Amino acid sequence: MERQARRAQVLRHAKRIFARKGYHRTNVADIIARARIARGTFYLYFQNKKDLFEELLEQVVTELSRRIHRLRPGPDEPPPVEQLRANLRRVMDYVLAERELTDILLNHSIGFDRELDARIRDFYDRIAALIQRSLDLGIEMNLVRKCDTRAVSYCILGGIKELVGVLSRTPRRSTEAMVEEILDFGLRGVARPELLQAINREGAHDAPRFFIGPN
Repeated sequence: MERQARRAQVLRHAKRIFARKGYHRTNVADIIARARIARGTFYLYFQNKKDLFEELLEQVVTELSRRIHRLRPGPDEPPPVEQLRANLRRVMDYVLAERELTDILLNHSIGFDRELDARIRDFYDRIAALIQRSLDLGIEMNLVRKCDTRAVSYCILGGIKELVGVLSRTPRRSTEAMVEEILDFGLRGVARPELLQAINREGAHDAPRFFIGPN
């Protein structure tokens, strides 16, 4: 347990340094000094700075996957839109709580190391794949219009990345307000014509909103 706790401590301090100095201006000596460990101790846990950073990336993928639940159709389940809202709320809570890591991913990690760039692109591709699977499921459930789900998944991912990037650099805003804005954006992008017609009849505030997220 002590070994695991010390490893987690190194990751925690490294994340803060990466966010402050950027990935490429941070070196192992910075991390060692901040974590107050010997150089040999660092290399017990990680091969190098890149190895450590890739673990932080994997943590993000794992945490996002854990917070995004597969839609469960059925009369005893919450309406799909409520399940989607809950997914999005959990994701936004996480990324806003992890502002340091969010800032690293969006602003400090691309353009200097081809191998690391490929790793980060793979990270985003994995998230887009999760979104695409949810879009495909939405089409099967007759909630989403037929579309090029791969293209739409990257449109959604790009919009959320930009929003999260802004939020990571600004004072904390209401998560609920951001969730509703993204839901509304998703509705305009993926809703079936019948749903849009219903909104026009009933009024935008009373009609169900729909956003499709990863599963």
